[in-house]
Amino acid sequence: MELGLKGKKAIITGGSRGIGLHTGMLLAQEGCCIAFCARGQPEIDAAIDKIGGQGNGTVVGFQADLEDGDATRAFVSKAIEALGGVDILVHNASGFDMSGDEAGWMRSFQVDMMAGVRVVEESLEHLKQSESASITFVGSMASKFHFGRPPSSYGAAKGAMRVYANELAQAHGKHGIRANVISPGAVWFEGGSWDQRKIENPKFYASVEKGIPLGRLGTADEIARAIAFVASPAGIWINAAHIAADGGQVASVD
Repeated sequence: MELGLKGKKAIITGGSRGIGLHTGMLLAQEGCCIAFCARGQPEIDAAIDKIGGQGNGTVVGFQADLEDGDATRAFVSKAIEALGGVDILVHNASGFDMSGDEAGWMRSFQVDMMAGVRVVEESLEHLKQSESASITFVGSMASKFHFGRPPSSYGAAKGAMRVYANELAQAHGKHGIRANVISPGAVWFEGGSWDQRKIENPKFYASVEKGIPLGRLGTADEIARAIAFVASPAGIWINAAHIAADGGQVASVD
């Protein structure tokens, strides 16, 4: 299937590792130009090499702390300038709060929610100029299912993201802008939280694998494929949608 991504301009938050990195690599393979942000320059440099090796388009990375509103907006401004516009916006970054304390709630609010608001606001007028504009938020199945952890801000922030995406889709569909949420379940990638759990508590990791109908955790590349399709012109009729990408881990029906 032709996704229609050749020559498109994509901005990704949290693009140096995991789902964000694999999304950048896949979009580059499909002919996109990529701009992404991360916190550390060594990680940015390594990701530029990995993403750039997948295609011939422009690849740029910028250092940004997404808890800082000014830094977040500055990243988007620089990304749009470097790419000459934007067609695809992917908000992948997360504060990953599991503590449930006030600092964790504030981190989730700033990184998961407000950074998403800020990158949208900063790119909205440019998205309106695109013939195939899309906004994709990387959510979590924790926004609809309790996995047994103590209360924290993680699922709540991802739930708020789903509401915000729907409001964007309803308000800006008339401008040709789509907005959707892809929610992974448990995803393994090297150096990620599930990689750490596999090393530290293999019995727990095995129990999670056993509870997934496909018998394993998902991979960052598999989530990236879902993001690429939904964000692409091939997914034009997917709008205001929440899409579970969890291999059936959450045994429920919306």
